[in-house]
Amino acid sequence: MPIVRAVRGALGANLLLLASCGGHESPAVDAGPCWPLSATPGGQVELGTGDLTFEPWPATMAIITSSAQSDPFVNVHSRIRDVPPGNPNDIFDPHNPKTKVSLVVDGLAITFPQGVECPGTLGYVTSPVAGAFDLVHAFHIGFGTTPLDQVAGKQARVTVEVVGSDRHYAKDEQLVMLMAP
Repeated sequence: MPIVRAVRGALGANLLLLASCGGHESPAVDAGPCWPLSATPGGQVELGTGDLTFEPWPATMAIITSSAQSDPFVNVHSRIRDVPPGNPNDIFDPHNPKTKVSLVVDGLAITFPQGVECPGTLGYVTSPVAGAFDLVHAFHIGFGTTPLDQVAGKQARVTVEVVGSDRHYAKDEQLVMLMAP
């Protein structure tokens, strides 16, 4: 089993996000410690859900609660085209795409995940869709200490941004209704 698939749950996803800040390369940075990266438009990214496998973007998304993660979360997955997929077996491979996910709930002045400014450095695997690659597994976007009743039943804007090793940038943004578990 590839090592990346062994790293699961919010702790694993947050460590992957934070690990990318340390960097094993010196990307050109326009602002902040890790984002945004200098890039030009190119390629495509599509938002999805699902944990280990990409599933199409839903109109409603169930908030997940699990004893393996302390806070409620949603799974955010992505699929790329015309962006180099990197190495899904090595999160530190400098050729991995930089994937940044954010979620903003209607009426809240908070962006989730909180305090994570850096993109993840997961590689992508061959998709069942010709010419596409799917993120090796989803990012678990947790709601931290925000009470569940402040996010459940609300609309959220979810954004995924990807910068490939070829410095091409792609973005997708979708709305979704968050449903209580």
